[in-house]
Amino acid sequence: MAGTLIISLDFELFWGMLDVCPLEKYQDHVLGGRKAIPGLLALFQKYGIHATWATVGYLFARSAQEAASFFPEEGLRPAYDDPALNSYAEFSKIGEAEADAPCFFAPSLVELVAETPGQEIGSHTFSHYYCKEKGQTAEQFAADMTAAKAIAAKYGYTLTSAVLPRNQCNPAYIRVLRDLGFTAYRGMEDNWVENKVHVHFPLRVLRLTDTYFPIPGYGSYTPTQEDGIWNLRGTQMFRPILGPLKFMEGLKVHRIKRQMLHAAKNGLTFHLWWHPHNVGVRTAEHMAQLEEIFRYYAELKEKYGMESLNMREAAGK
Repeated sequence: MAGTLIISLDFELFWGMLDVCPLEKYQDHVLGGRKAIPGLLALFQKYGIHATWATVGYLFARSAQEAASFFPEEGLRPAYDDPALNSYAEFSKIGEAEADAPCFFAPSLVELVAETPGQEIGSHTFSHYYCKEKGQTAEQFAADMTAAKAIAAKYGYTLTSAVLPRNQCNPAYIRVLRDLGFTAYRGMEDNWVENKVHVHFPLRVLRLTDTYFPIPGYGSYTPTQEDGIWNLRGTQMFRPILGPLKFMEGLKVHRIKRQMLHAAKNGLTFHLWWHPHNVGVRTAEHMAQLEEIFRYYAELKEKYGMESLNMREAAGK
């Protein structure tokens, strides 16, 4: 059995950073990520890379007014204990449409992605919904995902693959996805770092170290179908270049290539993911790294028959 390379991108613009920092502090990354998308698509085409673009529902909207027309009713919006997580409250501040709010809307880019062969439009929820935060409920999550499917359907997209923001996978909510017609989701990495370490700072340190060194192993796997939906869990994030550790970037790419080789030789799945804004700064350097990875994929395809599939294709395999 041939090994599989899955790639997914969390396409969210600034919606995933609302509670992290002010827009002014991260705007260059988001706008740079927008500019990088045509180059990413060209690179995917050059090497035959299929990918899933898990898209926040707001990004489909041609205007803030249109986005608001798909909002769940007030009682079915996420009632987070932390109001900073509530993206609905931002609409009075962000602008009217893609032209004046390019960090929040992206219908032109969604269309560009969808027109590119091998690319799947998936879901990153409607409102960048957090499934494990206190205050919200499964009923509110169902309403959010229903809105995501509705706004995508308006433009001809059928959503069957989901990536949950911050990889907050909740078993009850996965069943909601299944009941709404989703066939696959990106589950959490299955290793001792993610399963056993629950203190924030040590977890961040270990995740960063894992970027360069194989602390939890190769991470490749055979996908499983659970309760009628495929868990295509992430293996490795393509992390952005960290200035003070730039001298270790060769180790990052080497680590990914070793994981890909292990998957190719053993008929397993390797799932690489990132956000477009992760390559929005130092874009040329990130693109060079990705091209090295994709060139290596072409070698593995030639030697071992490895194939590149988006999440919908992998679920239907």
